[in-house]
Amino acid sequence: MKILMALDYYRPNYSGLTLFAEQLAGGLARRGHAVSVLTHQHLPELPPDREEDGVRVIRAAVAGRMGKALVSPAILARALAEVPRSDVLHLHAPLVNAVPLAFIASTLHVPIVVTYHCDLQPPSGLGQRFVEVVARASQHFALERASRVITNTEDYARHTRPLFERAEKVGWILPPVQEPTTTGRSAEEVRKRLHIAGRPVVFFLGRFAEEKGLSVLLTAFSEVRRRFPDATLVLAGAQKVAGETVFDEVAPRIADPSSGVIATGVVPAETLADLFTIADVLALPSINSTESFGLVQVEAMLRGVPVVASDLPGVRQPVRMTGMGEIARPDDAADLARGILAVLEAPERYRRPHAEIRALFSPDRAITEYESVYRAVAGTSG
Repeated sequence: MKILMALDYYRPNYSGLTLFAEQLAGGLARRGHAVSVLTHQHLPELPPDREEDGVRVIRAAVAGRMGKALVSPAILARALAEVPRSDVLHLHAPLVNAVPLAFIASTLHVPIVVTYHCDLQPPSGLGQRFVEVVARASQHFALERASRVITNTEDYARHTRPLFERAEKVGWILPPVQEPTTTGRSAEEVRKRLHIAGRPVVFFLGRFAEEKGLSVLLTAFSEVRRRFPDATLVLAGAQKVAGETVFDEVAPRIADPSSGVIATGVVPAETLADLFTIADVLALPSINSTESFGLVQVEAMLRGVPVVASDLPGVRQPVRMTGMGEIARPDDAADLARGILAVLEAPERYRRPHAEIRALFSPDRAITEYESVYRAVAGTSG
């Protein structure tokens, strides 16, 4: 099949959404499908058209930015050329250009599949409120024209209004998750490389953004240190994010050598496993529905690391499914600390066989299920 995916950001941008799309696109290409990804040229040095790991990546020039949103009239010209050649248009939402892309596909009778990755909750402010209204209208337009809408879990589908309102066309497929590749370094080698002396290690991986709950985690970590005075909190991920001030709040703790807080910055995929090697628990303290699953949880579990995740639809599912961690009330530092301490004090209670986790979150199964969706919508399109 000829599959055209569209999303706002693709590699080398690092987020759960881009990782998901990359894993799915690559897996489909390896099965012989002709896969193209239509996205923005979010960095000027990125090539406009290139094959990457068997996937054709088409990047449209960016004319402007509104916070995290990219403005690109050029993407419409690329879409007009690519959509007619495709058997399926797969939109990864939220998506700035959902309206024109869905309009082009529906006009040309190319079936649309939407993967609904998360809800929309921009920062407060009049300008951001306007962005949210426009984005939700755009989202509604695409969802109405989609032949099939997919999200990661039934839990998220049932608790998210735009999905619940369209239950007849909504399904759920667990995301494809690749296990981080080991470097072969021992825990002590990794500690020396990162200058980490204290233990146990609480690990966070994600953008320094408000919805990720870093301020909640920092407060909880202070409580953890009352029980474990030498504990270390390792924060990995992009620190300075457009439209966010979280780094400014976290910076004093990072700069204080007595705080036990260390920031690594963005971690290359090829060395990510090192951090799981030294981690005793992963914290996923997200505070709202812009987090719908959290792929990093499964990456941690595959490396034998228990998780404390927020009690949010979808986000709580990996822990519920595996028993490999604790669930904490969102935006509640005391309950987050409780969950982290429970894991640190009895880690053996939360360990599960690797094969059990791998079987639950199989990339091959996810790709097969998406193939079935594509074939179904392409076979019934007019």
